[in-house]
Amino acid sequence: MKGDRKQIILQSLAGLLEERNLSKVTTAILAKKSGVTEAALYRHFPSKRSIFSELFRFCDDAIFSKCSEIRKTDLSSEEKIKNIFLFFIIFLEKNKGFARILSREALSSDEQNVTDAVNQFFERLELNIKQILAEDPNKLIVQPGISAQLIVTLLEGTVSRYIRSKFKEAPSSYSENIWKLAVLATFKD
Repeated sequence: MKGDRKQIILQSLAGLLEERNLSKVTTAILAKKSGVTEAALYRHFPSKRSIFSELFRFCDDAIFSKCSEIRKTDLSSEEKIKNIFLFFIIFLEKNKGFARILSREALSSDEQNVTDAVNQFFERLELNIKQILAEDPNKLIVQPGISAQLIVTLLEGTVSRYIRSKFKEAPSSYSENIWKLAVLATFKD
């Protein structure tokens, strides 16, 4: 039951991040949405920061376990990167609340450790992409690191654009076009 309630709290936070604009998510609002008291909230999590941190860890684990799975395939480096790129976008669409965490928009100075974790997340994602691109450097227009920067910048921009549209314009509706542009800027014919 304790694990279930913890999960409900995390799902409630993700839901609040989806539906709230720039309003701050307070523990009182989160407790009400979760159907628990604030005291019960603190029995499951030592702080509001730890709730955000655990929610972010779910996002981090999901994306990097998929990256690891894709890296182990026999696909070309271009196909591996495409699969990671598209997975990220689909994951974002299915988990809108994470967009606000990945953009750091939902985080206050109290959640600095989560902001740092998000920054590290994008650095690790860029490193993963760079390593995959380095598997076949002769197919690249520029160095793997520069290409990886471009791809991660496109993903971060997609996160921001999705939030700006108030989650109405699904990134998957234009992700193939963005990917085609990324390919033109990254891979030789």
